[in-house]
Parts: sequence; structure tokens; C-alpha cells
Amino acid sequence: MGLFDKFKQGSKDMIKSYDKVKLNQKLTYEELYDVMKEGTYPCGEPQLTGKGIMHCIQFPPVNKYVIQVALSGTTVTVTKIYSGIGGILKETVGDAVTGGWYDVLNGENIDLNQMTRIVGEELTKLCQTKGLLN
Repeated sequence: MGLFDKFKQGSKDMIKSYDKVKLNQKLTYEELYDVMKEGTYPCGEPQLTGKGIMHCIQFPPVNKYVIQVALSGTTVTVTKIYSGIGGILKETVGDAVTGGWYDVLNGENIDLNQMTRIVGEELTKLCQTKGLLN
């Protein structure tokens, strides 16, 4: 990866806080979890949580965020969400102090954006080996 490519990826990680994987068929959360648990992730092991419409796959909390995997039809979305009220409060205060630039200036936020990308890449690789991608 050249210097320009690293800069481009770094600037994308400052802004983009999600990753998407497009499957060639619909899966249940249980089926997706079975595929995901074969991978290795920098943010820990995935866990199947919730019931009904609150069903999702989450990773253990990292600082004020949780990496979450959600299904919608044939699209899998990997994103970071706040881990409790403390995360929301910290983000709100940070935005107020920096005039809305907290996300861009916060190294923790950039690291979690990178993790969503890494989880998405690992999921893509696993789905490809299972024949779940076009």
C-alpha cells in the first residue's frame, strides 16, 4: 500500500463509521453467527444477543463503543454504537467543546472506525469461502 493509499484509507477511517457486506441470499442471525465465529477479530469474539427485532451480533465493549452487526435482507451492516449512557454523554460534551469536530479529532473514534472496516473485511472473506457472496 503506497503513501497516498494509506492517507486515503486514514481519511476514510476518520469519517466512515460502518461497513457493509452484500450477500447473495438471506441469512438468519444464527446462520450469520455460525459463519462469523470461525473468524478472528481484533475486538474480541462475536456474541449473539437479543430477541426478535432487537436481535443482533455484538462484540465486547471497547471504551465507549460496541461493534454491532445487523442484518437487513441480504445486507450485513457492521457499525459502532454507543456503549451505554456514558458513551453518549462523553460524545455530547466532546462535540460541544470542539464545535462538532470531536469525531474527527478523537483517536478512539478513528480506531473503532478501523475496527468496523477490519470486521467487515473478515466477514467478507468468511462469506466468500462459504459461497455467500456474488
